[in-house]
Amino acid sequence: MPRGIPKTGKRNPGGGRKKKFDTPTVRKRIPKALAEKIEDIHQFLMELDEEISKWEQVCDEKSTSPRYERARQLVLLLRERINALGINISSTNSDNQENKQEE
Repeated sequence: MPRGIPKTGKRNPGGGRKKKFDTPTVRKRIPKALAEKIEDIHQFLMELDEEISKWEQVCDEKSTSPRYERARQLVLLLRERINALGINISSTNSDNQENKQEE
């Protein structure tokens, strides 16, 4: 049986859908093909950031090798490009924040 229309202000605290991102969001018009892949792109950027961090450590450990010098240049270029986007990738995902709080 239907209960009727719920009264305003009676929702339990913590109810509703969980937020996907911790930072404020805005609406933007983007191509549909890109909008369908936005979560994949965000995940890719997070994984790329982790890989760059790993390579930075490896390059610092092997600073005398010419091959790792070239790799260091590539890592610096990638890091500059990501930083130029102006996105703090690690703080935008709410699941990532929850994982940090659990640890």
